[in-house]
Amino acid sequence: MPIELPRGLPFSVDTWSPNSNRKRHHFLTHAHKDHTSGILTHSCYPIYTTHLTKLLVLQNYPQLEDSLFVGIEVGESVVINDPDGEFKVTAFDANHCPGAVMFLFEGNFGNILHTGDCRLTPEGVRCLPEKYISKKGKEPRCQLDYVFLDCTFGKFTQKLPSKHSAIQQVLKCIWKHPAATVVYLTCDLLGQEDILAAVSETFGSKIFVDDVANMESFRALKLTVPEILTQDPSSRFHLFDGFPRLYERAAAKIAEAQANLQPQPLIIRPSAQWYACEEGYSETESQRKPRFNEAVRDPNGVWHVCYSMHSSRGELEWALQLLAPKWVVSTTPSCLAVELDYVKKHCSGTKLTLDNRLWKLLDINDEASLETEVTVSVLDYPSVVEGSTQISAESQSSPVKVTSRRLLGLSPAGRKARSDFVW
Repeated sequence: MPIELPRGLPFSVDTWSPNSNRKRHHFLTHAHKDHTSGILTHSCYPIYTTHLTKLLVLQNYPQLEDSLFVGIEVGESVVINDPDGEFKVTAFDANHCPGAVMFLFEGNFGNILHTGDCRLTPEGVRCLPEKYISKKGKEPRCQLDYVFLDCTFGKFTQKLPSKHSAIQQVLKCIWKHPAATVVYLTCDLLGQEDILAAVSETFGSKIFVDDVANMESFRALKLTVPEILTQDPSSRFHLFDGFPRLYERAAAKIAEAQANLQPQPLIIRPSAQWYACEEGYSETESQRKPRFNEAVRDPNGVWHVCYSMHSSRGELEWALQLLAPKWVVSTTPSCLAVELDYVKKHCSGTKLTLDNRLWKLLDINDEASLETEVTVSVLDYPSVVEGSTQISAESQSSPVKVTSRRLLGLSPAGRKARSDFVW
């Protein structure tokens, strides 16, 4: 679940709640449902997003009005007028799923990069303005004040194969099993259509997608890669649901083939979940898991390929070294940014004066009670909202109260200065 942004900002990103509804401007990075949860109840004009994301969202939520959305495409900048001062926002490719973007905000509140969900690559990071990128070990000419960062796999230390490499592994796995008359591809998630397109092109066959049983996937693929689709179930390649009960359904397909004296079907799951954070997956099993350069068959008969739409820890560390931001905040509270080496080294022990942008961002204005200098040990405020992102939408309607000590790790002087505030 995305996190709520501090109340000192005039915009929200990927959150749809009573709190974010109070913002004057709204941004949507991509169309995955965990980023649009609550949009029916708490959407209001304007919502800035890409044209493709808008179309995907309207497919899932036809009750929404087209007029809610304002288009912004990759590489495009928009200057937004606001009572607190105009600001500029620019969209950059997030390398996550079709239509997905990162947003760079530049205004009186500072320079803020919000990655949404992303898979950071050297090419993608270097598409950001040159002034924000460090060179030869020197700090950037203009330092980012905050990066709101996708840390989904921030604890995953092993090197993830590139998307292209993972797709090649899928193709090789199919080539190695010519006897499999049916190939089931668990590519039902938005962001995996490149795999289906590569399979279709390589083997000269369209992909069967049941427009009733897999209606949501079918409609999304009709927007993104319509040329690969077929309604003919005799096609060798079938879209297969990844969740729920994947292994149960895979066993049923294998048993059905055996009962009919047919070759065993090939079932391929391109996902990083089995490698990085499969439920019930122990550290001992982690040490036994294979490398990431080829498809691997598990005891259930499913072949796994490590295809990731999120960055590994190494990719995150590399990107942060290149961008050298002042502060980093995890948008995925279950894996906090403070665990990253860059954050431990560069985002602690900082002196904040009264006019520091952090205070404005957090909307702390009680200057009479503030000391002239406050020592901050760690900026870890995603932990404040971690609990609230896991609870029901109904319970999110009341504001979260936290102590400044918990939020900022303030020194005794700072704790005396401000005991609590509303997020």
